[in-house]
Amino acid sequence: MNKLKLTQMIGIGLILLLGINNLSLAAPIQVDIKYLYYRDGWDNYKTLKDGSVLYREKDFLKIIFTPSKLAYVYIFAKGSSGNIYRIFPMQSFKGKTVNNLNPVLANVDYYIPKKDKAFSLGGVAGKETLYFIVSKHIDIELESQYNQLLLARTIKNPANEKVASRAFEKVVLTRDISDIVYDPLSEKKVPKPAPVYEINEDGKRFFVIRDRLLSCDGCVSRVTYELK
Repeated sequence: MNKLKLTQMIGIGLILLLGINNLSLAAPIQVDIKYLYYRDGWDNYKTLKDGSVLYREKDFLKIIFTPSKLAYVYIFAKGSSGNIYRIFPMQSFKGKTVNNLNPVLANVDYYIPKKDKAFSLGGVAGKETLYFIVSKHIDIELESQYNQLLLARTIKNPANEKVASRAFEKVVLTRDISDIVYDPLSEKKVPKPAPVYEINEDGKRFFVIRDRLLSCDGCVSRVTYELK
């Protein structure tokens, strides 16, 4: 009788354990995120949102994110030319090592392109878009499609590159859209201070309130801004 009860208890325990593990796997990846831009002379970075207006040779762009668990993150930038470039993961940028690699670790702050650096904005005036995708696993479809784009780029035929960029964007846009909750703690009027990111650049220290990405596995967040 005791043996039977013990066997039953072990069986129930295993079922509960498997259930908890499955719930853990099913839980979405929570991501704190901040799209930012800055201009010399400002006292802080500003939040980059849909419809923001940025200026070439004047403004600088930075992205910061923090995943709640081990994940794979992909960030792409679509320029006003229509061509698409991956800015995460990225081992180096314009000859400078940044070592922004997948997978990303839980509760680690990632500064793109680097903690003390930002992207300068040049090129042609027009609309530009950032795409942010987070997944629990390597996104084979996305990586394969981007490799095809890179292959077209190596041929150095502008027309082929634009066709490949459009094909890649079409794949991205089939994903579910994930929205951003701006300053979620302040909106709920939580008494404790909202969590912030700290930025140190050129001897200056900035603090920006984190936003929250309402993420799901493989969803895409996008921000489109005007470049003048």
